[in-house]
Amino acid sequence: MEKGGLPIRQGRCDFGWDLDGFLEPLIDIEEYANEIVVTSDLPGVEKDNIEIYATENTLEVNAKMRRECRFERWGTLQREISFSSFRKVIELPSPVDIGNIKTRFNKGILEIRLPKKSRWRRVAIE
Repeated sequence: MEKGGLPIRQGRCDFGWDLDGFLEPLIDIEEYANEIVVTSDLPGVEKDNIEIYATENTLEVNAKMRRECRFERWGTLQREISFSSFRKVIELPSPVDIGNIKTRFNKGILEIRLPKKSRWRRVAIE
């Protein structure tokens, strides 16, 4: 159905990766010599709705999303709002220095850089 030359979607909204109120975005974990980089796709999530918790061996990412869709069905304009949440606990391959974690969120991509804890250190002889 078209009004004013613009197509109007009929039926329910498709929120893509929303399944039973839970999100399961893609997460990549890359281990380098000095750091572990965790990258996650979180489209539709705002920066203020992301929480990150870390220990030396685990990383927890929590996100909440609210999406709204308007459509016409049976001659009436309807609005559908979807609330979703995501929680992922990741076991890290090496202990990390939790005091120096750096994060960046840009255009729906969350990047977390976790520097590895130094296992060896040279000790000077006095």
